[in-house]
Amino acid sequence: MKALKTLVASAVLAMSTGAFAATVLPGSETSLQTIINNAYGGPGASPVSAAPNVNTNQAGAELFQIEASGGSIATMILEIAGNANINTFGIYDPYNTATQLQLFSGSASSGAQVAITVDASNQFKAVDLTNGGILGSMLFTSSTFGYYLSGPGGTFFSQASQNGGNEQMVSYQGDGDTVQFPGRATGVWGSSSYVLGWEDQSLSGGSDRDYNDMVVYVESVTKVPEPGSLALLGLGLSGLAFVSRRKQKGAK
Repeated sequence: MKALKTLVASAVLAMSTGAFAATVLPGSETSLQTIINNAYGGPGASPVSAAPNVNTNQAGAELFQIEASGGSIATMILEIAGNANINTFGIYDPYNTATQLQLFSGSASSGAQVAITVDASNQFKAVDLTNGGILGSMLFTSSTFGYYLSGPGGTFFSQASQNGGNEQMVSYQGDGDTVQFPGRATGVWGSSSYVLGWEDQSLSGGSDRDYNDMVVYVESVTKVPEPGSLALLGLGLSGLAFVSRRKQKGAK
């Protein structure tokens, strides 16, 4: 019984924090910690002391779904990579990673915004809120999606399992702090919004692990557990139910 409880606890922990945690280094450019801190401390914003720590406050989010409204907005906070004019950013189908919908091109800059919508048939559409126009539309297997970053260093996915186990992205979930991102009014960073920090070089070689090559704010999304975590949780709950039935039977 104790082992089964431990199994369930492990599954819940994996679902809530993610299977991996990345170590974010300061790097030689503006650090990810500084980029996030810059959203705090201004007029009407929460103090800098309330900002998440880039190493200890990671959300472990890898897959997402848009909330019930069917719409989400992605906002470019900063891109300072050497490949900034080449890198592209978008969403992908975790059941077929070749199915991708680009949101930002290499010409996108700080403050750029793209709206993503999804309908009942899992058709995703991207609309450029900065320059106007529809960027594209793509049919996904389900309403679940991940984010990707692509450039000369390769194409990297929000799922570490799709990068050979490497965490190329770190995520931070809002908790109600008041922040101000570049070009935007001060507002609440709520629990359905995340800051995503990316590495555009493989962690297996060449990466400086500062996760500031592209930093994006995504809103109106919820974190979806990895399929493996769901299976583990189901196994643990089934085991607890079995033991409970045995106890009830023995008490008769």
